[in-house]
Amino acid sequence: SLRAADVLRELAVRLPGDVVLLEEAPSSRPDLHRLVPARSPLGFLSAAMGGLGFAVPASVGLRMALPDRPVIAVVGDGSALYGVHALWSAAHYRVGALFVVLANGRYAVMDRLADQQGGKAPWPPFTEVDMGGMARSLGCPARRVDSYEELTAALDEVLPGLAARTEPLLLDVGVTVDPDFQP
Repeated sequence: SLRAADVLRELAVRLPGDVVLLEEAPSSRPDLHRLVPARSPLGFLSAAMGGLGFAVPASVGLRMALPDRPVIAVVGDGSALYGVHALWSAAHYRVGALFVVLANGRYAVMDRLADQQGGKAPWPPFTEVDMGGMARSLGCPARRVDSYEELTAALDEVLPGLAARTEPLLLDVGVTVDPDFQP
C-alpha cells in the first residue's frame, strides 16, 4: 500500500519547473513541505490552517487565471469533500488542472488529535466514499491509483503535457495513514 510520502516523492521528481502547486492535505503537510519545494513565484500555495475546501476551487481559478502554467492540487480526501463541487466547473469550463487526492478514507488529523487527548474521534471513517466516482459524476475524468506502478505510470503520462491540458483529471490515490504523523 502507498504512503503519502511515496506519492509526494514521485510527484516532486516529475514536477515542471513552472508548476503552481496548491496544498490541502493536513496529515501529509510535513512530508509535502520536506519533499516538494516551491520552484517559482506562485509555485506553492496553501491556506492558513483552520478551514477546509480551499485547494480544489482555488486550483480551478488559478488555472483559468494562468492558462500557460501547469496547476496541481494535492489534497486529502477529507479536504476535497469540502470543495468537490469545483470539479464540475473544471470539467464544464475545460480547466486542465490535475487533482491528486490522497485518499485515506478519514480525517486523519482530527483522528490523531482526538487520540492525543485520550479520546476517540466521534466521526466515522468514510472509506466507502469513491472520490473518482464523485469526480466522474461531475464530468471530471478520474483514475484510481492503488500501487506504485500505477502511480508512476499515471504521473509519467500526465505531467509532461500538463500545461497544455484542456480537461481536468483527478487521481484518486489510495494511501495508508502515516502511523508516525504528529499534527
